[in-house]
Amino acid sequence: MAAEAQCGRERRRDRRFPVTLSARLRHGNRSYRTEILNLSRGGLLLAPVATAHLVPGATIEVAAATIGEVEARVVSLSPLGIHARVEDTPERFENALVRLARLTRIWMVPEA
Repeated sequence: MAAEAQCGRERRRDRRFPVTLSARLRHGNRSYRTEILNLSRGGLLLAPVATAHLVPGATIEVAAATIGEVEARVVSLSPLGIHARVEDTPERFENALVRLARLTRIWMVPEA
């Protein structure tokens, strides 16, 4: 019963922000163009990159103008894309999340 109760619930601790950011993914000695589709303090979702041949547990580097460069670990792959966990968030990444949180509050419509 407990497992069933968790099925529909959000497992992430940190709020995700939907974005569309042009990004560069590096794995090994190869580099790929992709997009960041959402991000949070703990991770990010990248658009699928069919030619990257990633597996869960792989270490990747993701770079985008807004967030700078972060190292992440692939958690899973799905039709949605590459789900990755960010272990250590650099200051630039943290600052980008703060800006997104502020923008979200500004654009939210107050409930009546």
